[in-house]
Amino acid sequence: MKNRAANGSKTVDKCFQVLQVISDNLAKENGRDLGMRLVDIATAADFDQATTYRYLQSLESFGLVWRDYDGRYRLGLKIVELYNVFMKNNTLRSVAYEYMVALSQETSETVYLGVLNGDEVSYIEKVDGPLPIRPHTPIGGRNKLYCTGLGKAMLSVADLDFVESIVNGTLEPATEHTILDPQQLLQELAECRKRGYAIDNMESQMDVRCVGAPIFNSLGQVFAAISVSGPAFRVTEERLEEMSHRVVEVAGKISQLMGYDCSMLRA
Repeated sequence: MKNRAANGSKTVDKCFQVLQVISDNLAKENGRDLGMRLVDIATAADFDQATTYRYLQSLESFGLVWRDYDGRYRLGLKIVELYNVFMKNNTLRSVAYEYMVALSQETSETVYLGVLNGDEVSYIEKVDGPLPIRPHTPIGGRNKLYCTGLGKAMLSVADLDFVESIVNGTLEPATEHTILDPQQLLQELAECRKRGYAIDNMESQMDVRCVGAPIFNSLGQVFAAISVSGPAFRVTEERLEEMSHRVVEVAGKISQLMGYDCSMLRA
């Protein structure tokens, strides 16, 4: 019985690995669902094609993926259904949304809400600014912690062991401005912690600047962040400083509504 359960668990793990491959491909295409061929999924998952096909059939039967007329696999409508259930019950998102709208109206820029997801930041909400040129990171997208405003804001107040695991891990350049030297990155995070906000100065995307601040839960732990982002020609370094105070203020209000006691001392 135990062996059967273990085997079943491994099968579920591999099914979700296939699902993750399709999802990661969607993220790489900036939200455009171009689908993936069986051979590409098998290669990315490091499974043989026959095995991959069986897992895809299982996922398809639950509506988690679907196959188009060209034989390419895409995320299924069940994902949307699960996403909607999650969003309706996501307290952080419902609490933060009105503040995000106000912040976007005040700055005329795009506002993002992200949560800590392993060694990445996951974008769970965004409010687009009214101006035509703006960032296009989609809801559901993921990004690196060490080169984004959201990510650096969270890293700056995260547990030291976790920070060191990121800083001493693989640091890959997203742009020519990405900080890749561990000591320089630690100094940057110390500055972020001191001033209460983080700046992404074209480190994640060329010609995009961002300012982000951390959000804490009732235990005083950082788990999310909010940011304002826009094109570098409009969001100058001086304007980042001007917007930072409002971003920190909004992050503090959301933290309080999430049960955070602002008198807590952050270790």
